Amino acid sequence: MSQLPDSSGMSPDQLRAHIDGIDARIHAALMERAEAEASIAALDASAGGAGGLFHPERDADSMRQLVERHQGDLPLATVEHLWRDLICACTSLDITAAVHLDGTADLIEMLDLARFYFGFSIELVPAGDAADVVGAVAASEGDLGLVALTDRAELPWWRGLSETGAQVRARLPFLVLDERPADLPALVLAKSQSLVDNVDVAVYDARWSDLLPGKLMDQGIEVLSFFRSGSGVDALLAISGDQTEEDVMTACLAAGAAPVVLRRVGGYAAPIDGDPEDGFGSEDGLEASDERSGQELR
Repeated sequence: MSQLPDSSGMSPDQLRAHIDGIDARIHAALMERAEAEASIAALDASAGGAGGLFHPERDADSMRQLVERHQGDLPLATVEHLWRDLICACTSLDITAAVHLDGTADLIEMLDLARFYFGFSIELVPAGDAADVVGAVAASEGDLGLVALTDRAELPWWRGLSETGAQVRARLPFLVLDERPADLPALVLAKSQSLVDNVDVAVYDARWSDLLPGKLMDQGIEVLSFFRSGSGVDALLAISGDQTEEDVMTACLAAGAAPVVLRRVGGYAAPIDGDPEDGFGSEDGLEASDERSGQELR
């Protein structure tokens, strides 16, 4: 990791002038970055592609690089927020899109989360509930959805996810920090041409006609959320992206019972641990919510 320039020995006036120079370089770099993003968008358009506000795999790589090179006293969460605001502002220059918010979650927490990750340059649209968010994303050209992640869902909203409609494309918070701001657990929904294959974590809609198997976590399966009704249990599952649907079915059977319905509805980059005590950049993966996953689900 490169060393930052030494400003020790400077007078207050020299330090202020030094800061002015840094600010000018930052501003120039911001303008250069915006121009580069505009060039990418123009190339995509000329090739017949549709530009998008959200590029989760690319964003995840950028965040991992940011964590690896971070040093100094500036809080990592502050740098993450600045970076995300910059990314969203640059990619939304020629794109009209909105983020639809799950109305069943605390509004203040949801707004904090949306502003932290998507900045102030994008429209936020409150929705009635998670199912409404799914419908709004599916009916749009490039809108995103933000759904709060709760152990026990009020309805099996993930039934509305599909390969050609809204899919799970990211999990927040991506950077796991102690006492971090905007820490509401949530999923980002977006449309894609097809299901992305090279994800760290795959997400499945699974349904059982009886109880939820009690040993799913022993098989490496995380229950993101579940809904129990008189006809059985619906669950939103997360498992390593290198597992096939047949592997997931076999794992469920080994955990206690195979689901009557199993279909993939998205995937996301594994969250990373940004706690300096644990070492920057270590992947948190499915362990990010082990405490929640281990709760009794019957």
